[in-house]
Amino acid sequence: MTDNKLKTGTTCVGFLFKGGILLAADRRTTAGFIASDKSEKVYELSKKIIGTTAGHAADNQKIMRIIKGELKLIELKAERPAMVSEAAMMINSTQYSALRTQGSIMSIILGGYDEKKGFSLYNLSPDGTITAHDGYIADGSGSVYVKGVLDIDYNENMSEKEAIALVEKCFKASFKNDIYSGGGFIVKIVTEDGIKEVERKVVKSEFVNEK
Repeated sequence: MTDNKLKTGTTCVGFLFKGGILLAADRRTTAGFIASDKSEKVYELSKKIIGTTAGHAADNQKIMRIIKGELKLIELKAERPAMVSEAAMMINSTQYSALRTQGSIMSIILGGYDEKKGFSLYNLSPDGTITAHDGYIADGSGSVYVKGVLDIDYNENMSEKEAIALVEKCFKASFKNDIYSGGGFIVKIVTEDGIKEVERKVVKSEFVNEK
């Protein structure tokens, strides 16, 4: 019997380093075939909160637009920047409902900075589970290869330069082994001063012609 399920995948990475937090994602969108190698999967949700997405692309894009608007409303109503934990709870609630009512799969790494808790890194699973991390997270179909790199080379006291070098090594491992990750990657970091994009690289996967 033929398996007609669409296969999707990605590689997303998030980790803390000395003085900041880094989030990165590849640029490939798949739907049983390579639909695009120019996707944007690292979202700026507020001035100091970012998130990466894995799972159903359309659902992830929609939730990120909604959350960005909700965080802006908090800022206007409360007259303060939204906390990372507030963003995590909003996303968690939406994930929980969407999975059970629509079958939507949305897996998100969320990171950022706020005055109350400092730097925060969360893994928001499709089932609605929130897990806080004080080290690193890898998500998506390429995560098994990335986790092997991080298990060996990650150091929470890395400099920004060392953090960028490590994430490059992570994507090299992912692209070499995972057909569903590719197209290059985008890296953004959050410091106490805000968000900045530090790398946007185009990389052809070894599997680019396979389906």
